[in-house]
Parts: sequence; structure tokens; C-alpha cells
Amino acid sequence: MTLWLYLHFPALQLDSLFCEYHDAPLAIVDPRTHRLIQLNPIAEQQGLAVGAGLGSAAAMCHDLQVHPYDAKVEQQALLDIAQWLYAVTSDISVFAPQGIMLKVSDMLTLYGGLESYWQALSTHLKQLKLRYLCSTGFSPYCAMLLAKSGHGIITENKLELEKHLHPRSLAATELSVKHIEKLERVGIQTLNDLLALPLPDIARRFDIDLVNYVGRLMGQFKHPLETYHPPAQFQHHLVLLFDIENIQWLEKPLYGLLKKLDGFLRLRDQVAYELKLTLHQRDKSINSITFTSASGDYQADKWQKLCQLTLESLKLDAPVQELTLSVVRSAQKEAANPDIFDGIKGQQTPLELISLLQAKLGQQRVRKVAYSHDPRPEKANQLCDPTTKLPELDTQTPLRPTFIYPHPLPFSDMPFNRKMQLVHGPERLLTGWWDGEPITRDYFIAHNETGQWLWVYRTPQKQWFVHGQFS
Repeated sequence: MTLWLYLHFPALQLDSLFCEYHDAPLAIVDPRTHRLIQLNPIAEQQGLAVGAGLGSAAAMCHDLQVHPYDAKVEQQALLDIAQWLYAVTSDISVFAPQGIMLKVSDMLTLYGGLESYWQALSTHLKQLKLRYLCSTGFSPYCAMLLAKSGHGIITENKLELEKHLHPRSLAATELSVKHIEKLERVGIQTLNDLLALPLPDIARRFDIDLVNYVGRLMGQFKHPLETYHPPAQFQHHLVLLFDIENIQWLEKPLYGLLKKLDGFLRLRDQVAYELKLTLHQRDKSINSITFTSASGDYQADKWQKLCQLTLESLKLDAPVQELTLSVVRSAQKEAANPDIFDGIKGQQTPLELISLLQAKLGQQRVRKVAYSHDPRPEKANQLCDPTTKLPELDTQTPLRPTFIYPHPLPFSDMPFNRKMQLVHGPERLLTGWWDGEPITRDYFIAHNETGQWLWVYRTPQKQWFVHGQFS
């Protein structure tokens, strides 16, 4: 017997909105009928019920907050749930707008039985903080019917599943209203009545669609399902329950997105180097913010710290209504092979320090000093990206002082004793003709009476300048 598990999320849009820290009664309203179709626990505690009219609900609960139903929000939420469950189970099928079907049979060997499988699945699903109904079944329609009716059970016993299935009314099935009316006219009120009829009799008295449903419900016919495949790139959109005007209030909903990113990257053994957060504001403007990690990371806590430092300098010119987080650059996680003799030298690596500095000061304000191939001392160094790996120095390079002045100083401007002894040199530099800044200099290493070692040069006009000091 092939075993299936159906998960039904009756309040998916409401639960997927950022309302974890909201303590007011909330409801989702069908814009066509103006009736409540989803309620949060606070609204239920105040006596509201699904199906009630908006007018009577507002009279009973004066502080009720309502939002129109949006099928696109639930469709995206289902895909997010499927992606989250993909870490612990396979063969996932999405049943829009509020259901997910799992093929359990192929996973039982891996988990050692249904009980262990359900424990791992429910524990993983609990982290999403969603309300759901569930049931196993010997067919997809069986699991779906038992879950939606609220009488779901987790078992492999087919006889017990049939015992719970037969008393269900036709209204609980996936049959159309037209089929249900035809069956009720001939006295068929429950599935037990319908299943008592042989399939040839059903085919003769009704149409082929009813035959296919009964055959698939009882597992006699194959029920082909489209299998979910997770996307290659991470992008998640979140509709906020209320407008956010303070940039610090974005931290909690953003952390929820980062936790989803954590699961996405962990499943693929990847790290992200650059994220983009898009703020959809009330005035229809879009503001994009970039977060970078020089070392690459997947953990939500570390990304949250980088995001907090970056958001400190941001000011909102309009309230934010929606967030979109996407990965710009990612790569496979590299295995860390530290030298066991080095020991622990700090709480963070150099790349992690660079990431924090870039988040706090800005990516363009953190630079590394590198050597250039220009022989002119004033241009021997250049600023580059701090993550750039510098080549090893040539051991045959000429002597250069530790401290080089930004501009050479004439001897007459130096405060120390001008009497000196030339110890090493000359080293002629005749270069720079290619960019209009040529130099012709003879460099010497000199030692003065105060004990300083100087790097000096002489021009063709017999002028002397000090360019640096040795430490």
C-alpha cells in the first residue's frame, strides 16, 4: 500500500503575514461575499467565527482589523512551506491554495517507521508557526478528505483509515456541487452510501468523472501528481501586516526572511556573499539595500548582525509595506582546514572583521593597501578591495623606508640636523614618461648626527629632498 500524508492550512494567508507580535484581533475577508474566512486566535477568543458577516463581526469586536483575501499570498506561502519541508522529506506536491501532499511510503525506510518520520516532519514544520490539519491516507484523496474534515489520523492501518473515511458526508469530498446534488437525489448522502455501489453501476448511472474520483479515492486508479522542485535561487517576498515607519522595526520581519534563507542555503551546502533587500513603500517607490559578507555565510544570526549595522544609517522617506529578500551572489561552502598548531587566535576571522567594517562604514570605505608596479615612490601603493589576495613580495626588491612622506620635503624645511653622511646609493629612478609626470632622481640612504636613517634624493638641479625615514 502506498501511504500519503496531506497537510491542510486553513488560515494560511493570515498565518503567513507578519503578525507574530501583533496582539489585536485579525481577520481575512472574502471581498466578494464580505464574510470572514480566516481568523487569528485572539479574534476567535472574542467570539468571532469563520463565515460570519463583516458587519456583525465589526459590531461584536470594535477593534477588529481586516485584510482582503489574496490567493497569490497563499500560493507563495505554499511554495515556501514546500521548500522548507524539502529538507526532511521528498515527493512533495502542492495543492493550491491551502494544501501540500507528501508521499510517505518511500521515506519510511530512511526514518525507520511512520512514527519517527512524523516526529521529524512535525518538529521541522513547527518552526514555521503555522496552524494546520493533517492525516495519512491510502490514496491522495483519502488523506485530503480526512485532513480537511478535521478527523485526521497518522496511521498505516488501512482498515482504520477506511473506518474514519466511510462516515464522511459528500460535502467533505472534492466532488463538484453538481455531482453531490445528483447523488442526493437518489438517496446517497455519505461516502458509505456511494462506496456501496459497484463501479460499473456508478459508470452506468453517472459520468466518468465520478467513476475516476471513486477509483482514485479508494486507491484503485492511479492518481498522477506533479512533484515540487525547489528553485535554484533564493527570493522571498513578505507582505507586512501594518506599515513600518521606523527602520529598526524592520529587524524582526527581516530576521524571519533570514531564517528562511538559512534553511535554503543549508539544504544546498552553500553560503551567500551578497544579499539584496527591496523595500516596497506606501508611495509606490522601491528602495534597494545591499548586504555583503566578505567571508560568505548562511547563518541567520550572523547575517542579522550585518544587516543591523547597515540599516543604522538608513532613513525611510515613506512607510514600508512589503519586503523582498534575494541572493545576489552565492557559492558552494568551502571546507575549513585550519592548522591544528595555530590554535584559536580570536573570536572572528579577518574576513568576518572586514564584513563588519563594511556593514558599519560602507563597502567603498574599507580598503586594503597593495603594491603597484609603478616605480615612483609616491605611486608605489594603491587601495584595493579588502578581500583581494595580495601576491607575495619579491625578496630582491630594493630597500625602502617604513615611513614615506606624502610629498618630498626640501632639506631647508626639515627640523633635524642637516649634516648627514651618505651610506648607500645612488639608486637612479628615471621613469614616469608615459603619463606626463616624469621624474629623474638619485636616491641615497643617509645617516645624520641625531641617529636618524633617511631616504633622500638629489635632482639634476643639485637640489636635495628627504622622502622618508627608516624605522
